[in-house]
Amino acid sequence: MPVIYNGSGAMFSTLPTLTMKIVVLLVLLGLVVCELPPPHFNRFFQRQPQPVQPRPPPFQRPFQGGSFQTRPRFQSPTRPAPQRAPSGAAADATLGRSEYYFSWRHDGGRKYTGTEAARVCTSLGRGWQPIGISSREEIAFVISVVGGDNVEYIWTGGVRTGNGDEFVWQNGEPFTVENWSHTGGFGRPQPDNRESGNENCLSVLNNFYQDGIKWHDVACHHLKPVICERHI
Repeated sequence: MPVIYNGSGAMFSTLPTLTMKIVVLLVLLGLVVCELPPPHFNRFFQRQPQPVQPRPPPFQRPFQGGSFQTRPRFQSPTRPAPQRAPSGAAADATLGRSEYYFSWRHDGGRKYTGTEAARVCTSLGRGWQPIGISSREEIAFVISVVGGDNVEYIWTGGVRTGNGDEFVWQNGEPFTVENWSHTGGFGRPQPDNRESGNENCLSVLNNFYQDGIKWHDVACHHLKPVICERHI
């Protein structure tokens, strides 16, 4: 126990004095706390809440000219325009003294009856008619176009005359060469006029009967694209 000597040599303990001082301080502190109003008490002993920061507003595109600004649309590259024929129609190819127009390259692959196909050609302007095939060179040309563009079939300008299996070209070319298929729907050589005797139009079919690219007589109500021809 710590002791202290006074000036006369007497000895006394310091512990009771320190204990009393501590007790007095605690009592005074308790009185002060009791006298504080609740808000001050809470502020004194409790952690103060942090202010909430407001969220930024959502992003909006600038408002211009009565409508919101939009991102420009992507535009795919366009194919170069085909050569323009003197009549105003787009000539897709030339062979000798003829120009040719392939309907499926200009109308999204639409198909027509035989009568409609003839109107498509004549509507192109002066001189245009469904194709007439009057040479071996022209037969090879049509085969290369139909095969190269992977077209299932096309109309030509060939029509039955009403005299048996005789056909003529609407554009007046001579019917001097042939490329008829050896088979058809009934397995017979063409022309066979098998569809109720109404196969009055001449079509080129692309291996339709596993026979290559060959001529077939077909009823004119069927739908196909067309090759148009114009003599120059």
